[in-house]
Amino acid sequence: MYPPHSSAFASVRRHFDDPRTSDAVFVLVPTDADEADPVRLTAAETHDALYGPDPDPQFASAVWKEVIRTAQSDLTPDSTGKLLAIWLALPRLTGTVHRVCTRLRADRSDVEAEMVLALLEKLAERDGAIHLTDSSLLHAARARAWHLAREGLREFPSTQIERITEEHGLTASSEEADAPAEGSLDVRVDRPDGADGLCAPLRFRVRPEHLRRQGIFIDTDDGSQDRSTGHSPGKRRRPGRRADARPVRPAGRRG
Repeated sequence: MYPPHSSAFASVRRHFDDPRTSDAVFVLVPTDADEADPVRLTAAETHDALYGPDPDPQFASAVWKEVIRTAQSDLTPDSTGKLLAIWLALPRLTGTVHRVCTRLRADRSDVEAEMVLALLEKLAERDGAIHLTDSSLLHAARARAWHLAREGLREFPSTQIERITEEHGLTASSEEADAPAEGSLDVRVDRPDGADGLCAPLRFRVRPEHLRRQGIFIDTDDGSQDRSTGHSPGKRRRPGRRADARPVRPAGRRG
């Protein structure tokens, strides 16, 4: 049984589970004999040659070489050659996916998608393309998966916004929102780049002490910045995927 429908691996497997697809894709594998014709394999036969009950290592190496060559030269809109290479790599990547998700608690869909992206990027490279092997192709996918999971461990979600809204609530009307409140601050969260995320900027009013408790920088009237002593000044922020934190300014000072 395959993982959820959002899984990249499951989508590729379902594509080749269709007999109309697997029987329509062919790989021509040269033989050692000079006058012998290349061996013509369907996608299913290519899979059996690599993962069958009694594979021939020498023939399997020739199959991988031809599969990679076909994928690199495939310029068709559907990229069938590249999909075939990804499909044939899945049995050797599934174990890594399981280890990454188990040890580092990464999301399976994210790990699989990152692996597929790494495979496509490697197959699209022109520099050193003739030296690309199945081992180097799979190594690139595994390395990207571990890197993605380890980077995710350094990201910490924040519930500060939710706590603020629960404790004080948002302003009820637009007239009240435009009226400056004594001792309050306007917080603006802009939409991040890309299709995902906020559909529009967020703006709400909070009291300064809620932000100072979390070590968030606050723009003061004189242009200086105040921050909580709990924030380590020597620790740099690491760029990554997180909510866009914007400076906070006193209410009424809008540009």
